[in-house]
Amino acid sequence: MLNSQEQAIANYMINDPNQGRPSLTLDPILASVARSRAEDMAKRNYFAHVNPDGHAANYLVQQAGYQLPSWWGNDPAANYIESIAAGYSTPQATWNGWMNSPDHRTHILGLNSFYASETYYGVGYYYDPNSTYKYYWVIITAPPQPAPKLAITSPAAGARVTDTSIAVAGTTASNSGATSVVYRVENASGTGTFKTASGVATWSDTATGLVSGTNTIRVRSLDANSNVIAELTRTVTYVQTGPLTIAISGSGSVTAGFDGTTTREVGKSYTITATPATGFLFSGWSGDITSSAATLTFTMPNSLNLTANFIVNSFIPLKGGYYGLVDSDTHPGFVRLALTPTGTFTGRVTINGSNYAVTGKFDINGAATVTIPRKNNTALTLNLQLDLTGQTGEITGTLSDGVFTANISADHAAYDGLTSVAPQAGRYTMVLAASGTDCSVAPTGSGYAVVLVAPNGVTTISGRLADNTIVSQSSMVSPNGTLPLYLTLTGEKGSVSGTVTLRDTDVSDVDGSLNWSKAANPVDVFYPNGFSTQLYAVGSRYVAPAKNSPPIAFTSGTAALGDGNIEPELDVPVTVTTTNKVAMATPGSLNFAATIARGNGALSGSFVHPGSKVTRGVRGVVLQKQNAVFGYFRGINETGYFSLSSAN
Repeated sequence: MLNSQEQAIANYMINDPNQGRPSLTLDPILASVARSRAEDMAKRNYFAHVNPDGHAANYLVQQAGYQLPSWWGNDPAANYIESIAAGYSTPQATWNGWMNSPDHRTHILGLNSFYASETYYGVGYYYDPNSTYKYYWVIITAPPQPAPKLAITSPAAGARVTDTSIAVAGTTASNSGATSVVYRVENASGTGTFKTASGVATWSDTATGLVSGTNTIRVRSLDANSNVIAELTRTVTYVQTGPLTIAISGSGSVTAGFDGTTTREVGKSYTITATPATGFLFSGWSGDITSSAATLTFTMPNSLNLTANFIVNSFIPLKGGYYGLVDSDTHPGFVRLALTPTGTFTGRVTINGSNYAVTGKFDINGAATVTIPRKNNTALTLNLQLDLTGQTGEITGTLSDGVFTANISADHAAYDGLTSVAPQAGRYTMVLAASGTDCSVAPTGSGYAVVLVAPNGVTTISGRLADNTIVSQSSMVSPNGTLPLYLTLTGEKGSVSGTVTLRDTDVSDVDGSLNWSKAANPVDVFYPNGFSTQLYAVGSRYVAPAKNSPPIAFTSGTAALGDGNIEPELDVPVTVTTTNKVAMATPGSLNFAATIARGNGALSGSFVHPGSKVTRGVRGVVLQKQNAVFGYFRGINETGYFSLSSAN
């Protein structure tokens, strides 16, 4: 009657030295209900003493024909006789779990007078790999009962069946006077006629005519005059089933037990999850239901066909950093994103000097939309498209607040610094020169920056603009050598934005065009009306010279100072020492002097401004390929240009 798992539990129960009952008797009704309880919890995927119909063990064993003491009452949710467990894969683990629980231990070992009187028992076990806990265990104990006049041993109370016919069986007491047993089926289609079962002391037959939903089997034992001696009912639920077919396209899997064609209960809710194999992505469900969500919940119809679709993961070779510009004259900015192998990305968007964090996920077509909230301002909408083919190696898109729309283009950081090294890696010096600018309207002279390109292409830029504003940024050089720049102005509203290219030519290793704008500020001494001008980037690779060697290839030259409230241009003969000092060849009232930093080629110095008679700073940077220094100085209320070149 008991299977091996159930028998193992029974052995633990009987042989435990702390067992408080003098004897234990296996009862077929209790055993049948215990197994049915375990199966019901597994198939309906719950774990509780009260089933979804509101019935507990007291009610269920009585429905099966087992008599309980009348003083226990008729509460259908009452339980005085059952212990349950779930999730333990072996009898030993299950028993240990019960014994470590004081309430279960008291019941199972009969450690008080109430439970000690429950000397009849049954054990149930059921395994369902598709349920939450998979393993379900039940022990039911009860006081001995007088031999019932009539008992139903099959079907189990509350059984869920998938056929319109069902075996019915039971027993009658030998002293009951019964000469026959009859039964009928009662359900939504009506009340059937009584049929006579085979046998009396042990009787059985096959009941037919079950319909969907609740079916009640009414059984009566009759005497020789067809008088009813006893009557019992047993309720079962007939559930329709249908074929569920799940196919897999590509490489991946679905929840265990659902692959292929299986039979499922019509009207029941099921949840299936599609999981891609390594190197693949889930691309959606197709068939009778379409969905892009990997986890699909549905109510089973009469039949259902689904396909879980998986595609090659195009994001893997595209993972890494992306750097680019928000291309707008009025709303310039910078974009920095990090893409994972699953298509998710994080990063930030900088626009008009404000930084916004972004998080999103590209769909299987490489598209993504992110809403960026802004305090006291309209939210930004970021629309992105990733080139999944890898041909352009970029993310493109737009950024908009509903009034302005700016284009975005961000290149892929293609180098890892180990197996692939950026050919542009190294140190550079760069001049940001204003061309054709009236110094009374916008700064003249040359801002400058020192640039360091790491082996992985990540680039750091630091320097000063021609009005002495400090700027810095981290960016990334693309495989074609382009470097997006968005330099925010410290302490001011404005920016420098554009793209430069790092490439080795006879004239320059850096070239590009940048837009420099500064908002009006009436308190500024220099350019209070603001300005918008264009800068031209020129540069050179920089190699620090050996000690006691100058970073430029001449020892005598000319320092030129112009604009910046100086008229006409001053051309000052200077000497360059092996310790990188620049001094006037002939000392004079101008008192020009400067030092070149050997490590990065930056020049800093000073001179006495002839107009104001005040000492002014001079800054610039060496361009080794051009064998010159370019920079700027600040005059009285205008900036001017500075250069240092060979006297020859």
